[in-house]
Amino acid sequence: MSTRFLTLAMAACLSFTSSVMAQVTLVDKGQPRAVLVIPEQAIPEEKIAAEEIQLHIERMSGAKLAIVTPGQEQGLAAVRIGRAAPPSLAQRLGQATKDQSAFVLKVDASEIAFTGLINDEEAAMLHELFKQPVRQLRNQLREIGYTDQGKGTTIAAYELLEQLGVRWYAPGDWGLVVPRKDTIIVAAQDKVHQPVIRTRLTATTVKHDRVWDRRMRQGGPNFPSSHGLPGIGHTRDYLKEHPEWGSLNDGERRGRQVCISNPQVIEHVAQATREYFRRNPWADIIGMGANDGRGFCECDNCRALDGGDYDALGGYESMTDRYIWLFNQILDRIKDEFPDKRIGFYAYSVYNRPPVKVIPNRRIVPAVALITLCRLHGMDNPICPESQYQQRIIRQWGKLVDEVYDRGYWFNLSDPGLPFFILDRVRTEIPLGYKLGLRGWRVETNPSWGSETPSLYIASKLLWNPEADVDAMLQEFYTLFFGPAARPMQQYIEMLSKRLNSADHHTGAAWDMPFIYDASVRKAAVDALAQAQALATEEPYAARVKAYADCWRYFELFTEVIESRWQHDYAASMKALTELEALQKQLRAATPPMINVKFEEYMNRFYNAATKQGYACVTGENQFIAGLLPTWQFLLDPGNIGVDINLWDHHNTGGNWQTIDARTSWGNQGLRHYKGIVWYRQSVEIPASAKGRRLFLWFAGVDEAATVWVNSKLVGASAKGTFKPFDLDITPYIKAGERNTIIVRLANETLNELGTGGIVGPVMIYAPGNPEAKPTGGVPDQKIVEDMETIGGE
Repeated sequence: MSTRFLTLAMAACLSFTSSVMAQVTLVDKGQPRAVLVIPEQAIPEEKIAAEEIQLHIERMSGAKLAIVTPGQEQGLAAVRIGRAAPPSLAQRLGQATKDQSAFVLKVDASEIAFTGLINDEEAAMLHELFKQPVRQLRNQLREIGYTDQGKGTTIAAYELLEQLGVRWYAPGDWGLVVPRKDTIIVAAQDKVHQPVIRTRLTATTVKHDRVWDRRMRQGGPNFPSSHGLPGIGHTRDYLKEHPEWGSLNDGERRGRQVCISNPQVIEHVAQATREYFRRNPWADIIGMGANDGRGFCECDNCRALDGGDYDALGGYESMTDRYIWLFNQILDRIKDEFPDKRIGFYAYSVYNRPPVKVIPNRRIVPAVALITLCRLHGMDNPICPESQYQQRIIRQWGKLVDEVYDRGYWFNLSDPGLPFFILDRVRTEIPLGYKLGLRGWRVETNPSWGSETPSLYIASKLLWNPEADVDAMLQEFYTLFFGPAARPMQQYIEMLSKRLNSADHHTGAAWDMPFIYDASVRKAAVDALAQAQALATEEPYAARVKAYADCWRYFELFTEVIESRWQHDYAASMKALTELEALQKQLRAATPPMINVKFEEYMNRFYNAATKQGYACVTGENQFIAGLLPTWQFLLDPGNIGVDINLWDHHNTGGNWQTIDARTSWGNQGLRHYKGIVWYRQSVEIPASAKGRRLFLWFAGVDEAATVWVNSKLVGASAKGTFKPFDLDITPYIKAGERNTIIVRLANETLNELGTGGIVGPVMIYAPGNPEAKPTGGVPDQKIVEDMETIGGE
């Protein structure tokens, strides 16, 4: 056995042996043989622990254990909880660890006793606070930073229930496994448990079941990072009184960001930080940072703070040095009153790289949030070149400060809820992150339980102990959760997880999911699910398998929506979208949601409009005329000289144009990190029957901005809004009965998170039936118009 394994094992479970130990019976043949003992002035974690044991024991056996206070045991075996346990347990726990998630659990001949670390002064204060009205109480608890999540006493109750066979694979009854037992006996033991990883949180972007998080032992010290500065925040209201505090952009104080070199800003933020710690004496860290987005101050003083480091991955100059400088100023100003307080911030976007000029105060705590990196693969996956970059960023920060946390992403960015099992990712990424020195995780998730379970369950277990036996946990999950359908459901889940892990695709959102889950994967998935449904004829197994099958059908419908419109069959795409939206509503309404409630927004933002508008363009009085192919001729223009060298002129047939397929992201065609100008070119035959008709050129979407020529004539530009459909009136420029050349100049320079670019949907020509119809596209950039005029273009 390795020294490292011994260290982890000792940290996770420090064992003590008693001279006299024996098992304790809680229920005997359906009759309660024990009571749950809590202090007279019990605090939330003690009450929750008792109520959770009571609830699950009753579901297990039908027997309801009474919750009492000391002296009311009535000769029954006692389960002594929190401060109702013998004081010697708390003393021993305090000598072993200071981790608030740790607990001691002792079972001997007469009783069960467990407790976490409970401060008597804190307990007395909480008892008084909980006498207040709920709304006032919530504000008070937020002010002092209290949460019952991650408290050792509560976690001890979950340890006891897990020993009895209870599992929470997902929120609610759907994810709950409770064995039926008429007699419940707890084995003798005497152990101190503590997590290997201090902070274990899955922060979500939408409302989420926090009860499940608590049952999964999530918690630990929160590391509050933030967008915005204390006393200023996100609002621009301060500009009304202090316009000089706003960021200088293009010669004007705009206020998207803050001019952090302004001495008044520094003093204002420092004072707001002092006031925060005075109001929250128990808080040892405050979050602050830049506002989300760009618009950083361009004044000479702020620019002088930058380290000259360039983030080639994101395509921008790093802003980390200037913010580390600011954090140093704040900590220096408050050190007389608060010498040990810390600042937490997101190492994110344009400030994710470590500083190169400014030495950070070691009380600065970065939470690495590399949003521009691939999120389909873990940071140790050799198929993903970016994985090594992520490791390097973590190591470099670790050399500069005392603590580094992970604020990553365990969901596919802007994905509308397609199957996303990340078992192969988390089982290696969490142990590696711990080895790299990460002190904790507070990852962002958008859980779709029918498309992800058991990913977050396995991740939560690994966050407690990175060397937990994943294979054993998975085998137990398949058996307990799916019953007779265990084998085909294992095949389904692990096939998709491995395919996701091994696919050489790295784009965010769902652009590439139909390619990742290709025809062979789809057939195997359908076969496995059909076999599982045939085997799972009884509840709860049938409902669970059906949820997975419905989520797979959701993916199939999404694929039909996308693939049909690439074939210019907008009626089929619309039919699939209508069915998808109905199924989406059903899956969102389930308990727990089988797909995330936020994902309707993603469908509307990225996918629905192209189908609905495309369908409108070819129905009613409108008529489809010609569809362009998904493959285009393609040429990079990194120097932005395409207009000058007449790439817009269809008479120029050379130039070593390449071929690109717009059906998949250009990130998977060698352009993963390219930001700049590109050109697309394609010829299309227009039937003679279109002569004399008004003709519109329609694009399903582009990323980011398009300028369009038809037969060397400058026609127009895309409408404002990336990924949104638009059309242009090309009537004066088209030649019916001939081949016509469409040339598009694409600017993709600022959006980085998705990894997409260029033309991202089908293009067609249609004839509007309404003679008053107006196109939705806009006019080209004035600079392009002027350049065309200069060189004699049209």
